[in-house]
Formats: sequence, C-alpha cells, structure tokens
Amino acid sequence: MLFEGVIDYGIALLLALVLAHYAGLRKRTERGWTWLAVAGVFLIFGGFNTTLLIPALEVDISIIPTIFTVLGWIFALIGAVFVAYELLLGK
Repeated sequence: MLFEGVIDYGIALLLALVLAHYAGLRKRTERGWTWLAVAGVFLIFGGFNTTLLIPALEVDISIIPTIFTVLGWIFALIGAVFVAYELLLGK
C-alpha cells in the first residue's frame, strides 16, 4: 500500500474518475461518477488519523475518521450502482 488505510481506496476512486473521463465514459454516466468522486474524497478524509483529545471537554474525537470512512463506502456503493445502471440502460 502506498499510504495507510483507506486513503489508497480514495485515491483509486479518484484515479478511476480521471481514467473514465479520459475514456469518454463519464459523459454518459455523469451522476454515478459524481457520487464516486464524493466517495473518494470522503475515503481520503477517513484515512487521516485524528486522535485528538480535548482536555477541557474530555472527549475523544477519533470516531470522526470512522464516520467519513463509512459514508465514503456508502457513497461508493451508490455511485457504483448508478454507473452500472446508466451504462446498462445506455442513457
């Protein structure tokens, strides 16, 4: 792995977006690729480790990367379904 954790998956999704744009697939399936781009950004955000402890509040905010990761995978699933749907119907 180039980076640690889900940052690799986020970069892979954004790289797939660039390759799809280059191949001309993005014009036919714009909505799905937008969801995949958002998923890639969320997965990159989820890969950063923020184990910040706020002493005044005594709250550990290390759950935030997990939330970004879960949302990123959900967006990736929605985007993959949209791309497959739009490619199969030929819209």
